[in-house]
Amino acid sequence: MIAAGYGKVLATMAPAVGLVGVAAALHFTEAGPIVNFIASALALASVAHVIGEATDHLGNHLSPAATGIVQSAVGNLPELFVCIFALRAGLLTVVQASLIGSILSNALLVLGLAFVAGGWKLGVLHFESQTPRMIATLLLLAVSALVLPTLAQELHLPSGAHEQELAVVCAVVLLFVFVVLTHAMLSQGQRALPAETHARVHAWSLGAAIGVLAACGAAAAFVSDWFVDALGPAIETLGVSEAFSGLV
Repeated sequence: MIAAGYGKVLATMAPAVGLVGVAAALHFTEAGPIVNFIASALALASVAHVIGEATDHLGNHLSPAATGIVQSAVGNLPELFVCIFALRAGLLTVVQASLIGSILSNALLVLGLAFVAGGWKLGVLHFESQTPRMIATLLLLAVSALVLPTLAQELHLPSGAHEQELAVVCAVVLLFVFVVLTHAMLSQGQRALPAETHARVHAWSLGAAIGVLAACGAAAAFVSDWFVDALGPAIETLGVSEAFSGLV
């Protein structure tokens, strides 16, 4: 039984391991920028998929509230690493457009697809009012933190001369809200799901899920570095703007 469980873990990781290996070989052999870019993008997507699977299995050993926090934090590791390495490479426009694209895709595309799929399968969907209100408030806060420094600069307000300091303050506020919200969710918890709904027969063990997440986190860091390294030359070769590449 244990061997079969680890066999399924390895089967889930196998495509990602292969794609990461191909991306590494192309990166260190200095293949063409387009080939490197495509290989790194595919490897990064495969690592993100495995992270999602591992997080899903880890949720079987945690409370619903803790599962949601882990999914929101760990699930964005590849995107976080890409932004960090892009900032180090001076691709500020790519990072800005990527943040906007992430908000739009989650708030419009993902949410819209969830509504369509849920309505198609379950009919009329009913939601508790507290959680959507909280999410809407957090979204408004995040957008405000992105907009305020730019507005201060573009409208020539007195605070516009301190745009960088204002941006740092907004970032600190967002981090503080995240910490407080995380503590509140873990303390209060959420309404538990029925055991038969939450449990999975073929769930990974806790150690396997954590080990896969750790390995994927390290892999995501390396692949993100290769991806950003190939991004600049690929943008020049394809003739697209940094804003478009980041948004997409």
